[in-house]
Amino acid sequence: MSRTEKEHILVVDDDKAFRVATKTLLEDEQYRVSCVPNGEAALAGLEGESYDLVLSDMVMGKMSGIDLLKALKQRRPGLPVIMVTGFGSIETAVEAMSLGAVDYLTKPSNNDELLIKIRKALDMQRKDRELQKLREELRTTYSFGAMVSRSGPMKEVIRQIQRVADTDVTVLLQGESGTGKELAARALHFNSIRKDSPFVAVSCSAIPETLLESELFGYEKGAFTGAVRQRVGKFEEAHTGTLFLDEIGDIAPGVQTKLLRVLQEKSIERVGGSGAVNIETRIIAATNRDLELMVRQGDFRGDLFYRLNVFPIKLPPLRERMEDIPLLAEHFLERHASLSGSRVKAIAPQVINDMMGYSWKGNIRELENLIKRALIKAAGDTITSIELPGTDPSVEEVREDAAGFGLETPYKEYLSAITRHAEERYLRKMLKAYKGNINQIARLMDVDRKTIYRKMADYAIDPAAFRD
Repeated sequence: MSRTEKEHILVVDDDKAFRVATKTLLEDEQYRVSCVPNGEAALAGLEGESYDLVLSDMVMGKMSGIDLLKALKQRRPGLPVIMVTGFGSIETAVEAMSLGAVDYLTKPSNNDELLIKIRKALDMQRKDRELQKLREELRTTYSFGAMVSRSGPMKEVIRQIQRVADTDVTVLLQGESGTGKELAARALHFNSIRKDSPFVAVSCSAIPETLLESELFGYEKGAFTGAVRQRVGKFEEAHTGTLFLDEIGDIAPGVQTKLLRVLQEKSIERVGGSGAVNIETRIIAATNRDLELMVRQGDFRGDLFYRLNVFPIKLPPLRERMEDIPLLAEHFLERHASLSGSRVKAIAPQVINDMMGYSWKGNIRELENLIKRALIKAAGDTITSIELPGTDPSVEEVREDAAGFGLETPYKEYLSAITRHAEERYLRKMLKAYKGNINQIARLMDVDRKTIYRKMADYAIDPAAFRD
């Protein structure tokens, strides 16, 4: 909520002079103020009004301030309550705070102290709202299966997945290690008509060449020493479902030939077998290598590449979707909460800031691993530091003062500022690397030239300064 939308404060006190003076003070500060003389009237007002904060006296008539606090926490758990009393008792202060009051004030109150406590409580509530909104966005707007994003390049990936998911077309996922290729494959499967059938993943680089063939196609009893029984392979396991072949660029030439035959004939032959086994399996392949280059160099069969490359989808590296880092960090914080016994609830803005300035060579996998490590090591309920490996000379560190924002800045505004700061640095690096060639930069960034020119205008960047 912005301060242009007046925050609504309920003052509960049986002292009319205090109600009038407090109402005048708060209205002068541009708050909307309602006043009632007792707890019963305060609870009745909850039915038809929405409040952002309650300022309640501790000692009133039939219903005490403590009783009102208990009732408010039952009906509106997230509503901040500040207790006020003329009897500055430590015991009552401790009781009120233990029951959920956000702060405590004694009469006669100092106006400056009262305003500071109210602003602090409302700021905390505003940040909680932003965090809740971010978490809701994770579950809805910015989440597709387990793929989390608000960035343009990833939204296009999700659109492509949605278009091709319900077909039987073979898909080739391309991208650096750690960019989420298996997540994309799972999204393809679980948003298709095959979602109730098996999804089987095989890492082609993790299985020795001598075992990969039998792993994929299975074997008959007696096919080789140790084959004491028949075993079905991954193709048969994935029958009517999806087989995900990760790091397809690492398979040996002999297996490439047999895989091509499977794609052509829709059948496999087990090692040591003599008959064909029909399969009805969708293939999704993935690689972090340049298969076209491998084809030209003779390291990968061209006919197999064209069979796999029916519908290519390229996943961008994390450094090209920096605006997703806050979302992903929050996503991993929730996913791995058990590592801290669900004690850690938040990530400090400075940590987000530091992550926005890191190059992420390991991409999303690296980010997830660092969040897991930070969860285990965090001493309190907030991650206040993260172990970013070394320093990357190609990426300057983003400091909090560089963006001109500090801890008092509202969460959403803070993230927006840091994202803009990272975007400007990225654009300047592209202009420097490609000597101000707007056509080439637009193509590499997968945006139109107008977008580049608009962003340069936003950041007062002169492209001529980067040309030879």
